[in-house]
Amino acid sequence: MKEHNILKVPFWKVALRFTTSFLVLLGIVLSAAAYFKNGNMDAMNDAMLDGSWVKFVLIRVAIAIVYGVAMAYFSRNKAKKLQGLK
Repeated sequence: MKEHNILKVPFWKVALRFTTSFLVLLGIVLSAAAYFKNGNMDAMNDAMLDGSWVKFVLIRVAIAIVYGVAMAYFSRNKAKKLQGLK
């Protein structure tokens, strides 16, 4: 079995993995919530037409980047502690 060490992977790659997985999960959850709230996707279509989706997306991307960087930092620190490097 191949061993994967988070300390051997560059920090930006780890952060990018956390960020993209969070964005996908966030997108699925928010789309499902909007569908159940409205009963259809008309609100999303209206947002596409009036341009209000840009602010919505930028806020979610910023949150995902912060989450990705934080999780990469904490995961690498935990790995260092487990290996006795810190």
